[in-house]
Amino acid sequence: MSLPIKGPTKTDKRAQEAKELAARWPISVVIPGHNAAAHLESCLKALAANNLENTEIVFVDDRSTDRSSEIAARFGCRCIQTGSRQGPAAARNLGFKQAVHPHLLFLDSDVVLLPDALTRVREALDLYAHRPDVAGVLGQYAEELPWTDFFTNYKNLAACYLYRITETQSPFLHTAMFCISRTVFEESGGFDPHLTHGEDFRLGTLLGSRGYRFIIDRNVNGQHLKRYSFVGILREDWRRVRQLASIRLPLEERRFSYRAHRWNRLLSVVLPGVTVACLALAVINPLFLRVSAVLLLGFFLLNLPFLLYCRRKRGIWFALRAGAFLFLEMLWAELALAVPRKLRK
Repeated sequence: MSLPIKGPTKTDKRAQEAKELAARWPISVVIPGHNAAAHLESCLKALAANNLENTEIVFVDDRSTDRSSEIAARFGCRCIQTGSRQGPAAARNLGFKQAVHPHLLFLDSDVVLLPDALTRVREALDLYAHRPDVAGVLGQYAEELPWTDFFTNYKNLAACYLYRITETQSPFLHTAMFCISRTVFEESGGFDPHLTHGEDFRLGTLLGSRGYRFIIDRNVNGQHLKRYSFVGILREDWRRVRQLASIRLPLEERRFSYRAHRWNRLLSVVLPGVTVACLALAVINPLFLRVSAVLLLGFFLLNLPFLLYCRRKRGIWFALRAGAFLFLEMLWAELALAVPRKLRK
């Protein structure tokens, strides 16, 4: 008696599809790093769990003094040295020049991709291959983290929420994990090597003003392992806001940036400073106390969707703290914008 012949399982079919996609869409993964040993091994282990057929991994060591290059070499990466400390933008540009495949996946060294991430990226590239305006694919941070502290989770959920409310076809990009066509990247001139913060905003605005879009694929997920503290967030915000304020955009890019930004995000930066100013003026005229209360209410109503999102993901106590810290963070950003440039050190 002969045994019935089993057909291919769903897993077999998925593996075959992944193989075919890899054949059609070769990708170079470019990972910049400076003293990245703390998380690089986790990043590369997760990458190794993906289908790496037709995939090269390029690690650009930006003059590390730890074991970053040693770890990268152990995982079979092509290791490139910048020679001097140049910053992440220049390191990514160098990785692009050394990479060989027609699509580049820029990945931060502290991001741990899910096992099907590369296949998901290739599926999106395949799906939008007929669209010349689609420059590439953006991934997003996973909502769950191995860390439980407030500031790390706040920063992570803020990023997750931003991508959640952004249109699927976005003109903006985030350098943590995004795939871009080599042709489009070369046409843009790459990242501005003079920027240490905001290079993603600059490149996204440039490409967006030329009509390009990125597909936000919510199935391409990665955990962001970076830890944050109260001081760390404020320090990073100060530097990023200061750098963004110093970028001088050409007229067409500036118009595009104004059109693309959400008015409520801009108001969220303005309202805290005006609220505090009205509180100070209440000493002179009690009417300003009422005005400040209305402004404060307006701020929290503007950001209520984000706070409700925080409540769903981390509970009401987390959401209350998130609201208070968001107000402080926006006030801090407004201060960074207000300080004369010569004093913004």
